[in-house]
Amino acid sequence: MMKLKIIIITITILITLIIPHTYADRGIIFIKPNVSVYETGQKAIIAWNGFEEILILSTDVIGEEEGMAVEILPLPSKPIIQKADFKSFEELQKIIMNRAFEFSRSYGKGLGDLKSLEIVFHEKIGLHDITLIKALSAKELTYWIEEYLRKVNITQKLQLESLEYLIQDYIDRGFQYYSIDLVTVSKIEKSINPILYRFNTSFLYYPLKISSIISGQTQITIFIITKEKTIVEHPHLQKAYYIGFGIKYPIEFQISKMELEKIDSRISELFNDYAWLKVLEYRGYLNMLKYDLIITVKQPEIPIYNIAIIITTLAITLIAMKIKRVE
Repeated sequence: MMKLKIIIITITILITLIIPHTYADRGIIFIKPNVSVYETGQKAIIAWNGFEEILILSTDVIGEEEGMAVEILPLPSKPIIQKADFKSFEELQKIIMNRAFEFSRSYGKGLGDLKSLEIVFHEKIGLHDITLIKALSAKELTYWIEEYLRKVNITQKLQLESLEYLIQDYIDRGFQYYSIDLVTVSKIEKSINPILYRFNTSFLYYPLKISSIISGQTQITIFIITKEKTIVEHPHLQKAYYIGFGIKYPIEFQISKMELEKIDSRISELFNDYAWLKVLEYRGYLNMLKYDLIITVKQPEIPIYNIAIIITTLAITLIAMKIKRVE
């Protein structure tokens, strides 16, 4: 039996993508983004409109030996899982590069007897073998994963205690759905076809904490598309920048409905008009990732004087109706 290498990994571990150093064309030094979708690693597009989210995930994988890799993705609600296209990432890259040119001109990712588990979905999509599980018990889900890997002849031991602890943390926070993605890997690095997850959520969500079970360093890049311009405060993530002319300009700008359509028509469905693109990144140790990316939009409060106006208007209307009846 060939030796198999197991990687417990969440799709949120994205290898940061670096564009080559500043280049010149016709004597113009262009501002360049410090992210690119063409480098190896894991890539994700997150689109969220306030109540529904789409994740498009792509992974480049390589193993020390021929074998399988398993990816575990906690989700806040039951997702629709579909095939995506790498062209979505290429379109994003074009948009970012086009904005870089504009700025330059301006400046110069079973077991049926387990009572609390429900296998909601199982399907092979390209090289992905995806099982979606609804779980209420971290212990049972961890046991299911162990038995599942044994069933497919993967015998390397998992860090079960750490995995169970992390899953319990997600369950305690209300996460019931877990995507278990078994991917074939080889010694030759290759891109895995992107997968799209679409699910309801009142907050923008990207799991980082579950990646802390893995040792080593990584670089993460996250492309975020939202309805409104958002402020992201996260202990691990930093803004990605355009760099040039001695300045650093955050990669954050509006993208049109047409541009959204080019990225992916399903993403375009989330937005009535334009949206905002923001790029975040992380460089460091995986075991330092202690917090997920969660962004909420505070609902605007109705000022007290507005409430008073509404009450007064209703009162006047009721009085007028009463007077009319009397007449």
